[in-house]
Amino acid sequence: MQSQLNHIEHYQEWRAAKLAAWSRLKTEAAICIQDPSLLTSTEYQQLARQVSETNLAIYRFKQPDKVDRNIIQRFCEQIGMHQLDQNLCADKDSISALQVMPMGRAKGYIPYSDQRLNWHTDGYYNPPGHEIRSFLLHCVHSAAEGGSNRLLNHELLYIALYDVNPELCRALMETDSMTIPANVENGIELRPAQIGPVFFTNAENDTLNLRYTARTRSIQWKDSELIAIAIKQINTELESSDAILDYRLKAGEGIICNNLLHARTAFTNGNIPQQQRLLYRVRSYNRLFPEE
Repeated sequence: MQSQLNHIEHYQEWRAAKLAAWSRLKTEAAICIQDPSLLTSTEYQQLARQVSETNLAIYRFKQPDKVDRNIIQRFCEQIGMHQLDQNLCADKDSISALQVMPMGRAKGYIPYSDQRLNWHTDGYYNPPGHEIRSFLLHCVHSAAEGGSNRLLNHELLYIALYDVNPELCRALMETDSMTIPANVENGIELRPAQIGPVFFTNAENDTLNLRYTARTRSIQWKDSELIAIAIKQINTELESSDAILDYRLKAGEGIICNNLLHARTAFTNGNIPQQQRLLYRVRSYNRLFPEE
């Protein structure tokens, strides 16, 4: 990908294909899955094609009441999520139950609240070698109101910046373009500060990746005029881009993606379990469908 992006004739072809694919995605229905523990060839190819073109697929399990955590694990294995991230609030099976948590370690983290969750990629604070390349969000219950996911392929953000000035993208690919401060709880350092690029490519498969958060207290930007301009442009895109996809997951629906940009609106839970928002999240160090 980096070699393509450095040659304008290849970049223009890549740019046109990515914009067209995302435009189609915004009009397509969720991909129906009969048995997530054993995908059919057609189901697998539908998911793989969508992810290949847009880094994202939205699915719908036809029998959501029969889906449990073991089935989610088997589904993840089939789509290439073999190395799972065991983050602080995940359970032993590396699955995180995203729901309002009034107590415990998860209480202090916005994903476990009903508040608005700002734009980010998952695991932007992870060290080199443990970058989150993909994740799954599966809806068990949606909230009574709100809780929509906002989605944007990071490749489209790259295109928006490149169209303004290619040097903005190159600045964000510098290995010291941003620093994520250390995570400290009760005086104990749980994770050291992480320094790295915003955009980066994989040598093994030439794909474009992103690590980013809009939470200003969670990031320190390199003192660079180009990076300052790039961040203002990113903020503009995330506030007003027509490319942003808003999707409110229903019970039995989910998202699989190559760790694209995402956010979440605030929500209000109801008084019955079926109206109390619960999503399962799985993170992986692998890209989806690596053999495709």
